[in-house]
Amino acid sequence: MVYNLIDEKWIPVRRADGKREIIAPWQVTDNIGSNPIVSLDANRPDFNGALIQFLIGLVQTTMAPKKDKNWRTGFAEPPSTGELKAAFEKVSHAFNLDGDSPRFMQDFEPGEWENNQIDKLLVEIPGNETIKDNADHFIKRDSVKRMCFACSAMSLFTLQTNAPSGGRGHRVSLRGGGPLTTIVMGYTLWQTIWLNVLNESDFVDKYGNSSLTDDASIFPWMGPTRTSEKNQLTTPEDAHPAQMFWGMPRRIFLDFNSDETGNCDVCDCDSNNLVTNYVAKSYGTNYEGGWRHTLTPYRRVKNELISIKGQPGGITFRHWLGLVQNDMKKGGEPATVVHTFRGRHEGLENKKPLQLWAFGYDFDNMKVRCWYEGKMPLINVDDSIREYYESVIEQLIRVSELVSDNVRKYVKEAMFRRPGDVKGDFSFIDNRFWNNTEPEFYATLEKLRIAFSDDTDIIVDIKLQWLNTLFRIGEQLFDEYSQSNQIDVADPRRIALAYRNLRKFNQKNNKQIIKILDLPVKTTKVIN
Repeated sequence: MVYNLIDEKWIPVRRADGKREIIAPWQVTDNIGSNPIVSLDANRPDFNGALIQFLIGLVQTTMAPKKDKNWRTGFAEPPSTGELKAAFEKVSHAFNLDGDSPRFMQDFEPGEWENNQIDKLLVEIPGNETIKDNADHFIKRDSVKRMCFACSAMSLFTLQTNAPSGGRGHRVSLRGGGPLTTIVMGYTLWQTIWLNVLNESDFVDKYGNSSLTDDASIFPWMGPTRTSEKNQLTTPEDAHPAQMFWGMPRRIFLDFNSDETGNCDVCDCDSNNLVTNYVAKSYGTNYEGGWRHTLTPYRRVKNELISIKGQPGGITFRHWLGLVQNDMKKGGEPATVVHTFRGRHEGLENKKPLQLWAFGYDFDNMKVRCWYEGKMPLINVDDSIREYYESVIEQLIRVSELVSDNVRKYVKEAMFRRPGDVKGDFSFIDNRFWNNTEPEFYATLEKLRIAFSDDTDIIVDIKLQWLNTLFRIGEQLFDEYSQSNQIDVADPRRIALAYRNLRKFNQKNNKQIIKILDLPVKTTKVIN
């Protein structure tokens, strides 16, 4: 029988009582009243990131709400498993993983192409040149030789969704290599899916060519591949808007003829049908021309939107600007679903604070440096105070950037006689600074929200309290990294001078700080 990703149970989830199950996509609302499914639970975090996009894309493609009223109904009264199954079955013919072509996320017309071991679907696995040079020191070759059908599907979708540059002719994902994804999180898996689905008209009228309704315009594997040997482009005008969830830049065809049985090397499940190889060819679909994915934040560079990518150091509140609110200085714009959430939240009876889940790879060209993810609170405030509220948050983050930069600067001055000539990556100091101040930052946002809501005049005090936190954490990190406790190997005079300069900077009457925080001069005093 054909393994169909609508019908089969292949998605690992966790229920409210902690029980782990494997479900079919249409079962996400199963037992939602008494023991709901609350999260995905794959063996790899990048698979969880891919699966939530798969489910959001499936719902957006098959059952998007007509209006806000319909969306609110779907949030308050989730559809039954039967209703979901009926909706998803409309496209089930496009979700066969094996069998005759067309196959899910695989090339329509495979040929005698390059053969690859199945582990190459995992983006972190070293490439041929790395293995040839015997440079696979940290992630070893042959660690994954066999995958079950479920892990093969997750790997395939993860690669197509995040595809980095992979050499000549190996096309990147529809959003560029390694895009960040941001998901508004609810308290059940269904809520999380539904919070990130747009109204039908908002979706089809803005993001592509809605007149193209044939299968291949939505699911590109359902027709001949739009190849790019001559650098042919695929723009939003060439596809239905839903193709943003189903982009297929790589030409891949899985080999299901191994007859291998045993345990999957990814999830360790026992299977009678393990996949060991696939064939691939370069010059797949080349997505260009202004695609804007609804789950991804972008940065406006001149007149072009560039998806925000994962960067070293992880995802902390330093990324708040651009992920949660607009970054006016750098041109960052949150994902469409974040903007949409604000309008919808006002109409929900349940106004508990929700979270934003941000995740993505940090790529160095085709090499994976790390997978990052983090969560941030989505604090909702009335539109009447939003502009001022967000302007104060921006001030708090800008002053944090200033203090962080100076902590790193003075640590280098303490450690080295000629700090300007020192090469190397000192971002670990910045990372510690942002991580150590993050809990207090979110507490400060809540203080601000209450202050604005109560119409009290304590905003300046909150800013000064935040400044105290930055100075305190910064000086703690200076003590830790400047070798001040190792006088036998350090220069005590150099450390003392650097510390004095740091303390001189850490003053509330510092003109830069006053300007960034918009502080009245009369309130500023030298910090004790």
